[in-house]
Amino acid sequence: MTMRASLGAEFSLDPRGLVTVFEVPFGEPLGLGAAAGCGSELGRPLVAGLPRDFADAALDGLSGDTGVGALPAGLLRVDRAGFDEAGSSEMAFQLAGNLLRCVVAAQLHDRDPLAAAQAAVRAW
Repeated sequence: MTMRASLGAEFSLDPRGLVTVFEVPFGEPLGLGAAAGCGSELGRPLVAGLPRDFADAALDGLSGDTGVGALPAGLLRVDRAGFDEAGSSEMAFQLAGNLLRCVVAAQLHDRDPLAAAQAAVRAW
């Protein structure tokens, strides 16, 4: 079974700040039979939102590494997400958070985000 998770975010730099803050809002729990209306290039459409069940895992992935995917001081706010009631898992959202952080860091440091994403996936 393919693991499925989708996250998007915006980053606001805080030049006077000392830390990176992560904001991961969440919605309703799984199992509500919500309509899957978010297109996905990897299969059937996803349900828009981030269930509480997966928010902690997404946060772990976003904040877990201080190496290649290190972010400067600021706020990284997850502002879009999608899940699959059958194919999503905590592991899928942790990996998606990790990948998102690597891509945002690459963009902030003027590196190729696609190359950063490919390197992160190879490291899995």
